[in-house]
Amino acid sequence: MKKLLMMSLGVFALMSCSNDDATEDQISIVGIWKESKTVIYSGTNNAVLSTELPDDCDKKNTYEFTSNGILNSKIFYTKSDGTCGEDGNFSESYNYDPATKKILIDGTTTDVLQLNQNELQIVADENDENGDGVNDKMVMYFYR
Repeated sequence: MKKLLMMSLGVFALMSCSNDDATEDQISIVGIWKESKTVIYSGTNNAVLSTELPDDCDKKNTYEFTSNGILNSKIFYTKSDGTCGEDGNFSESYNYDPATKKILIDGTTTDVLQLNQNELQIVADENDENGDGVNDKMVMYFYR
């Protein structure tokens, strides 16, 4: 499930702007991104419910947003013997709207909470993780 979610939300990369004082509208999602962590925030008070760091295999995952609207994801998994296996290469269409901070990946729209030169944060899922009746947010963090 996590692999599917990561593939579907895979994340953006490299910017074409060379100015360190670039505005958010100038920062491009185009490029290669890697996972840094996944955090679940309480929908009630935004408290951190859990943080998951990528294991050695997840660290190999890459998400490349191309300039022609294609997201190429290369996903790995941990085999039963503890070694890394390649789950596959996946290509999906995407469209990022910096004005609304929304990204559409293969028919699914989600929020982009942060996009700057070094970090991307997207809402990967919303479910009641702690059983309080309020949906909590799973946020994936990426770096380039």
